[in-house]
Amino acid sequence: MEKRIKKAKIKGRSLEVELTESIDNGNGPITNEVVLKCTGLAHDDLLARFDRLKVHLVKICDMKKAETITAENIENFDLKSLDDYEVKGISIGGDDEHEGVVIIGAREFESGKVLNLVSPFTKFTDEHAPYEFESDLYNDVQACIYEVELYLEGKYLIKQLELPFDEERTEEVEAA
Repeated sequence: MEKRIKKAKIKGRSLEVELTESIDNGNGPITNEVVLKCTGLAHDDLLARFDRLKVHLVKICDMKKAETITAENIENFDLKSLDDYEVKGISIGGDDEHEGVVIIGAREFESGKVLNLVSPFTKFTDEHAPYEFESDLYNDVQACIYEVELYLEGKYLIKQLELPFDEERTEEVEAA
């Protein structure tokens, strides 16, 4: 069975995923489209991969902060300067040399108002109108897909439960 992630969206700290599953039953492949609304909490690694797409969202949407993103600093760009931006999801489309992505996100202003952003479809390789950071975009999207696949296999954030300590016993130990 072959799975292909088409869309991934962070909702709260959970994930919604659209994918296609291709199964060969001997009479030819059967392709199913599957929508998963997951309840497991997204691991910090997955959230970090989505955060990494902020640089591409800002650059592709030609936002003012895009001026600070250069070929010299894109791999190590300080994401803290983009804290007012959030990547909420990706949608992957096309095939082979026409494959690309749409990045869905938002910018929150100091006033609390939110500007929703949807990048134009950006091919991973485009001879006619290339995106300056195509290879970085491709690698960052693939890293997101990898983390989404791990999430679907069970890599969730597990909250550490508080251990019930007897306060009197703790005070005795500290006094000793």
